[in-house]
Amino acid sequence: MKPIIKAAGLSLAIITASFYTTAAEAAQKVGYVATGPVLAQMAKKSNVSEKLRKEFKDRIAEVDRLRSKLEKGVEKLQRNGELMSDAERTKLQRELQALDADFKLKAKNLQEDQRKRGAEEERKLVQKLQKTIETIAKKEGYDMVINSQAVMYASPKDDLSEKVLKAVK
Repeated sequence: MKPIIKAAGLSLAIITASFYTTAAEAAQKVGYVATGPVLAQMAKKSNVSEKLRKEFKDRIAEVDRLRSKLEKGVEKLQRNGELMSDAERTKLQRELQALDADFKLKAKNLQEDQRKRGAEEERKLVQKLQKTIETIAKKEGYDMVINSQAVMYASPKDDLSEKVLKAVK
């Protein structure tokens, strides 16, 4: 009985070792890319923030105008509130409340729309980055490319970040 168990154990060890050898051979060439810094450079080069600022400039100006008007109204109420009649003070307070509600709504909508558009632009950059990485990996014969944050140690010759950044232009 013992020779059968020894033979089975030895067979299992040989089969397991061959699986590991096959797995090690499967991924022979692995590269890495610092995706965070590369994406930041891509965004800087394509002027994403400037593009979004131009797209929303009218709405930003409207929100700033409302903020300024609200601040002036609050100053007026604080400065002249004691001198105003009750009806005037109440009227000004109601106007300020309406103005404040309008300001908050427009500011919230603007912020949400800017966030959505920023995410759209970022998604476009990520897709472009992925296509570029795939192209370079195929061209240079890499079996796998991973994010540099997942790498404990790697040879600098396998860092594709600069090549990707140059190819993205």
